Amino acid sequence: MPGDSPFACTFSCTVSGTITFVALQMVTVADLRGRMAELLEQLQRARGPLYVTQRGQARAVLLAVEEYDALLDQLEYLDDSLEALRAKERRESGRERTEPLETVMRHLRTRGRVSR
Repeated sequence: MPGDSPFACTFSCTVSGTITFVALQMVTVADLRGRMAELLEQLQRARGPLYVTQRGQARAVLLAVEEYDALLDQLEYLDDSLEALRAKERRESGRERTEPLETVMRHLRTRGRVSR
């Protein structure tokens, strides 16, 4: 109904012995069409995802831009951290070695691949 808040449900999950309660906000495609401005404002205030459903199935997720950007930043940080751990493992296992930059540059100069 117009003016109502999106459908919300709460579920809990246990991770490492800690129970976490997560509230899901859901809205149908029809409600989204009619209440877009209101729901976008709510996203700014509520700070959480809004799941868009169609025929009873979740079809999309809406996030405030700030939250989306924060997720991308976190993903990039985690990706960089994972790559650093993999590189460390490669070095420690002997599958990869490192050289000081000066050594690499000297080697490239002697082969004529880098100008002085």
